[in-house]
Amino acid sequence: MSTDFDQSTAWIRRAQGDMKAFVEGLAARLEGDMPGLVEVERKKDGFFAKTSHVHAITVHTNNNDYLLTHEGAHISTVRAKTVRGVVLKHEDLPLATWLESLVKDLGDLSGEMQGASNTLHDFLMG
Repeated sequence: MSTDFDQSTAWIRRAQGDMKAFVEGLAARLEGDMPGLVEVERKKDGFFAKTSHVHAITVHTNNNDYLLTHEGAHISTVRAKTVRGVVLKHEDLPLATWLESLVKDLGDLSGEMQGASNTLHDFLMG
């Protein structure tokens, strides 16, 4: 039993370290790829610290707002159905489900923007 416990705690420690790197990488990628649709909140690592870490990421899509918060070893992910800035529905989701839903909504948004771009191109060139 002790070996199982030790292995489990080792995996938890590793996952916590990986999660911090994951959140930092996700924030950097989203900020760079989708300016204007992403808000990243950073907190200093200490009162006099020069370093900071990602505390929250918010991604705005047409249908939903996605919020990821990272507090110590805890990550929470929320999908909020938002219409004109008013939250109609608030869902706490597991990280994997949150990511899948975010990717789907970003794909839908990309398709809409591509369609609008094609229509505008045809109008201007036609």
